[in-house]
Amino acid sequence: MMRAPRMPPFRMRMRPSLRPALLAAILCAATSSPAATQDTIPSPTTFTLTGQILDALNETPVISAVIKVPELRRYVFSNVNGRFQFTDFAEGTWEIVVEMLGYHTLDGSVTVSEGNGLLLRLNPDPIALEGLRVRTRADGLFEERRRRYPFRVTNISPRDIADAINPDPAFIFRRNANSYVTSCSINSSELTLAGCYHRRGKLLPVRVFLDEGPLLGGMQELSMFPAAHLHSMDWLKDTGELHVYTKVFVERLNDSRMRLMPFRWPFGE
Repeated sequence: MMRAPRMPPFRMRMRPSLRPALLAAILCAATSSPAATQDTIPSPTTFTLTGQILDALNETPVISAVIKVPELRRYVFSNVNGRFQFTDFAEGTWEIVVEMLGYHTLDGSVTVSEGNGLLLRLNPDPIALEGLRVRTRADGLFEERRRRYPFRVTNISPRDIADAINPDPAFIFRRNANSYVTSCSINSSELTLAGCYHRRGKLLPVRVFLDEGPLLGGMQELSMFPAAHLHSMDWLKDTGELHVYTKVFVERLNDSRMRLMPFRWPFGE
């Protein structure tokens, strides 16, 4: 019986002259990969910003003060020692706003960097303290919403309304808004609005909300309401919103489980 001839085992051979060329190609591909050649973009320098809030008269810690950084849309509260901290805080110059019931609001621009802290002193507001009586449920809801809004809120209190010389609510707002409010025409048309304000070089209309609902007539319709029926106002310059609350609405807040929606942030800026 004839045997099949034995075949030599199949082996892949590489010509010696090709090996250095292939090795060089592999090394070239490895060194030219995007991951190896991509420039490293330095990330902004961040650190933990710490600070303390003290009473300017007796140097005691101010507890539960709200510290806001409007440009970063961030806020924190001071602890029982008056201390606070912001993590991942960027170096630079920022506007800082500090608010606390019974104290004057403190605001200003400060330059911060790693290794620096903030020691801020609040001046007591005797007028606000004299006006303290019993804090109602509605008072608590209004105050909490203002504190959790990272931008300045100008509050026109019941006393501001009661002490006003002119009973026109629009006049009371203009007098207490800390903003330049004037009449204006929109889109060069014949429509003239009773309330516009200047912001970042633009003349913008004031949007009025009565008891959390939009008041379509704006400032002109607001002027028709008797000041005796109004409780207070909140002016949000960063969104151009004036929130007006009636005494009836405040009574409903006190006597029910109604809640307040958070203030709208000025998105898209």
